[in-house]
This record gives sequence, C-alpha cells and structure tokens, in this order.
Amino acid sequence: MIARDDFRSEFDVALVDRSGGAADHSFAAPGAGARAVELAVEPWSGPTWTAVFAAPEPGVRALTALLGTPSPTGLCVVERGTAFVGDVLEPAGFSVIETRGPVVGAEQLPADEVLLLLTPWSITAVDQSGRRWTSERIATDGLRIDEAGDGWLRGVADPDGDEPRDFALHLATGEVVGGTRIA
Repeated sequence: MIARDDFRSEFDVALVDRSGGAADHSFAAPGAGARAVELAVEPWSGPTWTAVFAAPEPGVRALTALLGTPSPTGLCVVERGTAFVGDVLEPAGFSVIETRGPVVGAEQLPADEVLLLLTPWSITAVDQSGRRWTSERIATDGLRIDEAGDGWLRGVADPDGDEPRDFALHLATGEVVGGTRIA
C-alpha cells in the first residue's frame, strides 16, 4: 500500500485567472499551443512571481497538477501531461522533464525522497536535483502502482489486459524486474 503523504514545501502556489497581463515568466514545451495554465507562486523566503506553462495536446487523457518535490522549494507543474520542474527561488530555471509519454499519474514518496511521474508505459523519478531516472518501458497499456517499501515500488503492468504482469522497480536506480519487456 502507498501511504498518501505530501512533501514539505516552503512556498504557496495557486492557479490564477489569466488576466491578460504579462506573466513574469513563460515556459512552453516543444509543440505547445495557445492553451496554458497561469500560476502565482509565493516563496516563503523570496518575492512572489507569476508564470505561464504551455504544453502540446497529449492525445490521451493526461494529468494536470501542481506537485511538491523532495526539495522544499521544488515545484513540479504538470500541464496536460507535460512536466515542468524547477526551484521556486529561481523561477527562470524551470524546464521540461523528459518522460516516455504523457504523464497520467503521480506518486509522492517522501520516505524515499522521490516524486514519481507515471506515463501509460514507464515511470520517471524526480528527486531534489531534478530527474533521477526514467525506467525502461514496463507496459503496453497502463500501469497500476500497488505499494512502495524497502526501496522498491511494486505494481502491475497492463492491469486491464489479457496478460497482466507484476513488476518491481528499484527506487534508487530505476531498475525494473518483471513487467512487459518491450524494446
């Protein structure tokens, strides 16, 4: 079982209505269209700033979320399946985190100091420094995460398919045991 917990954050963040005024910062992933999300970020030890984050159309149902990271000043903005990560004290430094597909889910694991970004096929880990690793392709059509403990994440690849397969993933290295092997 995965215990629902959040990382400790030293900032406040909120979605804001696009006022038509220019945001302090603007971030766009390659292929992004006009649709974007605008945020107001209030670091506890720095000036407030606003930013616009734009992502391309993912083609599948994808996650849009504001997530903490293992760093108390780290923020992960997921807009339509594209993840942007940065430090709220250095807002110009936000960048896209490469994943193997659109992000459809996320798990915060404070005890393991990792944020997991789930695509339908693989998992990307974000730690205090940014992207730690991206797993090999684990599934052909979906992942289910069941538990985390002792440095391992366990779940099922293709849980709704004809041949679901258990997998385990080492949280420090991204090594995968089991799942659906696809080159």
